[in-house]
Amino acid sequence: MKFDNLELDKIFKDYKVNDFKRSFPTSNTYFLQTIFEFEIEDENLIKQLKMYFSNTLINIEKKPKIEFLYIPNDFSASGGSIFDQEELNYIRAPEAWDISVGDSNVVLGISESVNITHSDLIGKSDILGGGSGSSFNGHGTGVALFAAANTDNNTGGSAIGFNSFIRSRSGGVNAVIQLAQDGVKVINMSWGLCNLSQFSINNYELAMQEASDEGTVLVAAAGNGIFSCSTFGPEAYHYPATNKNVISVTASGHKYPLYDPNPGHTNQKDRFEITDSSILTLTYNDSIDIVAPGRQVYAQVEGQSDGTYAVDGGTSYAAPIVVGTIGLMYDVNYCLEKEEVESILKLSSVVIDTIPENLPYYGKLGAGRLDAYEAVKMANDMAQPLGTVEVKNRILYRPWFYKLDTAPYEIKMINNDVSGGSKLKFRARNNIEIVSGDYTPTTGGYIDLQIDENLQLNDCPPSTSQSSQSSVNIENNSLNNKFLVTPTLVKSDVLIENIQKVENLNII
Repeated sequence: MKFDNLELDKIFKDYKVNDFKRSFPTSNTYFLQTIFEFEIEDENLIKQLKMYFSNTLINIEKKPKIEFLYIPNDFSASGGSIFDQEELNYIRAPEAWDISVGDSNVVLGISESVNITHSDLIGKSDILGGGSGSSFNGHGTGVALFAAANTDNNTGGSAIGFNSFIRSRSGGVNAVIQLAQDGVKVINMSWGLCNLSQFSINNYELAMQEASDEGTVLVAAAGNGIFSCSTFGPEAYHYPATNKNVISVTASGHKYPLYDPNPGHTNQKDRFEITDSSILTLTYNDSIDIVAPGRQVYAQVEGQSDGTYAVDGGTSYAAPIVVGTIGLMYDVNYCLEKEEVESILKLSSVVIDTIPENLPYYGKLGAGRLDAYEAVKMANDMAQPLGTVEVKNRILYRPWFYKLDTAPYEIKMINNDVSGGSKLKFRARNNIEIVSGDYTPTTGGYIDLQIDENLQLNDCPPSTSQSSQSSVNIENNSLNNKFLVTPTLVKSDVLIENIQKVENLNII
């Protein structure tokens, strides 16, 4: 960087500056044009500037954090409901909601039986193949609520997936294939087995490959340690979570500050433990992809009436939180390929296995803890005509494949350590800049960066409707010529004809 001042040049030369830009690059106001912001790693630079340039550089200060304004009226962590949802603050859901609250055209699959008449699911969920389903609030219903419960409706609680639509199908692995064939964008699998024969593992592998080939993102709970697999212990491989083409999710603490001295506050943020005070056991191994909250969360009690919540836990609930986040990602960028979805989740996560308490699990907690805001932001930046995608502060050493090539305008790589078998394939329309870091992959790894001005930001309309129904029912109250049309969850337009003297037409 060069300034019209030799002393200023000298000071900046001694410090590492990751970014330097105008705060208001498009402003026509002279004063706003003179305001700059920069990202540094050593705050001594600020002291130097204040000491020697206080007369010319006025108001040198830390950039304030934006306070986001949107909070649903049933978000209980802000006092809107009957139970605590600190796990949503933990993954920065309120910030993510300021970018997207989801869209009903993005369909999330739940490969279990779901009560679609639940008060927090009614009107926003259906069953593949039709039918009313079960009225029982079972495991699948609780899972669906974590992914995309009705939110901002003064009922129950909030969900990260917010306005996304839910399509369910019971039947295990076969249900996954059927949901994928239906065009569902992402499928949740909060179930699995560890004591499988190699024949069964291979069958799971083929099924996951077939579902993935449909372009569907697959997400699975990693297992609950010895509770799920007493034979092999907490490091056991569970299937389908361990299969290829599946994002495997385990859980960590989310509620109390790390190193909280209160002995009762065991659910500490970013801390992974095999067991906690509720005797919840968790799985950790080298097949884990990402971590999300799943310890001591409030969930719909199985078999109880709507809105009956209690403390529960397990990776069954961590997985749908990831699925709901993916729903927001698809809302801002429906063009994302399934490999890019996984790459964004990993490249935006918070590294937690370097925390001293987590070192016994190093390399077995995936890429880190889910950061919904950063994930949705990166997906959104990928879709902007002049957006900048930042890949920063990553430690990449595993033989994972990271892909970003659906037409980002610019990619900046900042303070990353890339080694081992890591594989990076990045494409951009205008610029890829390596700002800082060490990029030395070894055997099997590579870094493939290319500029392609011909890449296009594509318009990717949702490929699936909210229902596979193709007919409507019309009821006529002949006394006052009022008509009720249901349902409207259809693939094409609703045509109503040969009805005369309509006073009221009510479409639900």
